[in-house]
Amino acid sequence: MRMNKQFCKRILCVLLAMMLFGSLLIGPDMTTFAATKYRLSRTKTTLYIGDSETLALLPATTAVAKKVKWTSSGSAIVAVKKGIITAKKAGKATVTAKLFGKKYTCKVTVKAPQVTYVDVTDSIEPETGNQIYQKDVTKSMTVASYWYKKWDDRDTLLLNQKQIAEQNDRNFKAGNLMTDLKNAKMTVDGVKLKESLSKELMEDVLVGRIGEHKVFRNGVELDKAAIEAWFAGMKKNIEDASVIAESTRKYGICVKRADLFMAPAAEWVGWSATDADSELINSSLNVNEPMLIDYVTADGKFYHVTGINCPGWIEADHVAICDSKEEWLDQWNLTTDEVLVVTGSHITLEQSNLEPETSAVDLYLGTQLPLVPEAKMPTQVAERYPWYSYSVYLPTRDENGRMKKSVALISSHHDVSIGFPKLTVRNILTVAFSCLGDRYGWGGMLGAMDCSLYTRNIYRCFGLEIPRNTTGQRAMAAQTTDLSTMELKDKAKAIAKLTPGSLLLFTGHVTMYLGTVNGKAYVISDLGSLAESSGELDVKSIYTVSINSLDVRRRSGKTWLESMEVAISPFLP
Repeated sequence: MRMNKQFCKRILCVLLAMMLFGSLLIGPDMTTFAATKYRLSRTKTTLYIGDSETLALLPATTAVAKKVKWTSSGSAIVAVKKGIITAKKAGKATVTAKLFGKKYTCKVTVKAPQVTYVDVTDSIEPETGNQIYQKDVTKSMTVASYWYKKWDDRDTLLLNQKQIAEQNDRNFKAGNLMTDLKNAKMTVDGVKLKESLSKELMEDVLVGRIGEHKVFRNGVELDKAAIEAWFAGMKKNIEDASVIAESTRKYGICVKRADLFMAPAAEWVGWSATDADSELINSSLNVNEPMLIDYVTADGKFYHVTGINCPGWIEADHVAICDSKEEWLDQWNLTTDEVLVVTGSHITLEQSNLEPETSAVDLYLGTQLPLVPEAKMPTQVAERYPWYSYSVYLPTRDENGRMKKSVALISSHHDVSIGFPKLTVRNILTVAFSCLGDRYGWGGMLGAMDCSLYTRNIYRCFGLEIPRNTTGQRAMAAQTTDLSTMELKDKAKAIAKLTPGSLLLFTGHVTMYLGTVNGKAYVISDLGSLAESSGELDVKSIYTVSINSLDVRRRSGKTWLESMEVAISPFLP
């Protein structure tokens, strides 16, 4: 009996120790996450061999994403790594995400591509000059009015400014990778953040992103030792920074178009000497976009920041620091009576040898700037009198990196709106077509946009904030139609019912619906590559904002119509 009591006590001690150990694993910061109700972004999907798709547990957070364990019931059919599933061969498999003892599954069907080969050549209409269009597109289709005139309600207000503000609040709360900067916590544990950023650099970027790729930095190939030395230097730059346990974030404003990087290095990194994409770019910020400064490297040349849509590393000289929240909000949190919006592709301010801070500054689609109030209108701006121009406050840096408001002039002929334009089909498509023919830029590199930054910036012109990447856009608080399980005929019918300006997504790409002509659905998007709708499967690097039908094909041979997984109307809650 005595032996039994001792044995029971030992068992009880072991159980208590295990419970304590488990709680330590979850940690005090994970308690809230563990109690959250999660769902997988997809519960079933169909891929063609070679296709990839990203799964995520929603609501999505970086902390939770790192704790998810992903497995596939048939890795020869579907491989999975950090939520990215890749179709290997025809068959069926189940992908499982395990978090805090619970399992979430997605059933995956993999099909072999069906490709029909027909001879076809590019055709150029006489009236197009030497422009080449996707073969289903005519010259008349290349203007916004062709499309919005087909929609009887083209001038109907989809959302007013009050409704847009409410929709923005819903999007910030939807767990779609957006951050409500106005209400964000301003204190961080500097010591833990240093550890986290250092770990992220070495694990997520060096191992997860770089991996076994050949690496070319600014066109020069690096061997393994050079890569490791480079990352060791960046790690030291992070870890040598002086921090305290309770650090206060700073309020920042972007003063010139800036790339956000995965690492504290503003260098071109490719998988080949001619790689068109810089592989360590996360996103980009327009002039006057807000951010919170989380961390500063030891050399002071890089800030780790959190923007509305994306965290990342930014060059410090692209950022001005505000002394107070009031000063910060006054510069960017603008009402329709206070704002000038860039509704065209790109504006370069006039050069000035007297005002270098405002000389030749690039303003891109979706940029919002405060108008100078009538009572404070300047009588002279450097050598210019402000006739036939709009006067705006441009954020610039003083010698200490603090923000100062500099008056700049924007010529009246540019595509701008005084106040947020009305959110109508006519205006959405007019803004979208202002970028037709512009180059594609992965993450926003080269002063360009990728597919999701393009759609985000279009809607930002109206004051509507939507997520910046396709994973977040799938999870936004908006009317959504699941197209993934529909037969092609039903899918085409569902798409034809959409309001122009709605978004159509498949894994890795987002497009904007324009309309349906002779049974073919058409979209505009900032695209990377595609193959024509018929003929040999010749995938071309397009890298251009383009109009095309959904009959065009992907590398697998699957058409865009077959590939479309979801339709989203950002203006319909």
